[in-house]
Amino acid sequence: MVSFRHFLAGVVTAALAYVLSPEIKKRVKPMIDKGVEKGKETMEQIEHKMKKCVMEEESEDRESVEEELERLREERKTYLEEIKELKNLVNRLLNEISQLKDKN
Repeated sequence: MVSFRHFLAGVVTAALAYVLSPEIKKRVKPMIDKGVEKGKETMEQIEHKMKKCVMEEESEDRESVEEELERLREERKTYLEEIKELKNLVNRLLNEISQLKDKN
């Protein structure tokens, strides 16, 4: 008798599932679609944030490179001025040496 009850319960469950499944699908489908849309929106937001972060990092890198280039240009300019001064000094000394040789 117990096994007959289990069999009967299984048959009733199967019948209910067969009868109610279209109604369940009808009610669940909008929820699933809504969940999928929210998931897509969330993924787009995450992708947008990631692109924004990458662009900010690239712009920071670009700025640091530009700052470094500007610093190097200033150093180069300073060194060139020092070299010119040294060259002028050497030329003056050579002139003095040649004048001293001429006097002797």
